[in-house]
Amino acid sequence: MEIKEFTVKEQPGFRLRVESWAVSKPEGIYSLDFIQENLDKNNNVNSASSYNFFMTKEEIKTLCEGLMK
Repeated sequence: MEIKEFTVKEQPGFRLRVESWAVSKPEGIYSLDFIQENLDKNNNVNSASSYNFFMTKEEIKTLCEGLMK
């Protein structure tokens, strides 16, 4: 399984990351995790919240287009 990961935003005390990968079944579905991390003064994670969505490529495209408007 290939997991793609990138950081959307990072500033003192806060980071938002996204992880995504193709699920085994059903085909054509992707899992997206939006991970919000609260950081201490040494950039260690104090707490984290994760939000998971299952989407098709078309739905991901619509999400990206909506965010870019």
